Amino acid sequence: MKISTRIRYGLRALVYIAEQNRDFDRLVRIKEISKDQNISVQYLEQILFKLKKENIIEGKRGPNGGYKLIGDPKKINVFRLYEILDSDVKIVDCNENTENKSCVEEKCRTSCLWSRLDNALSDILKETTLDDLINNKEMM
Repeated sequence: MKISTRIRYGLRALVYIAEQNRDFDRLVRIKEISKDQNISVQYLEQILFKLKKENIIEGKRGPNGGYKLIGDPKKINVFRLYEILDSDVKIVDCNENTENKSCVEEKCRTSCLWSRLDNALSDILKETTLDDLINNKEMM
């Protein structure tokens, strides 16, 4: 399984923004995030636009502009962020190898495995909050 860079970079950027907001209660500039997290400004703009559109962060333009987190990190779960940034929380698209994209589940002997993995992934993402990532709590 491979998690997209959009998800990984988005979470890293959000953790950075949230940490800066918590410690200094200030707006964080995109160039600062880019430099600290080694993510291109152009890619960050796309990611932060999606997060802003979904009211996860707010942004202010201008010389004193930047981004800050909206809401409590304890109430923002990673599943929601995943949905915003990637929209498809699945290990495998069961129909990816069929020509007509119709389900062949009755012939497939592995669908129960993929379904269980999808459910486990979703559960872990729903149980994990942005605050957990900020505090780097170990997940069991």
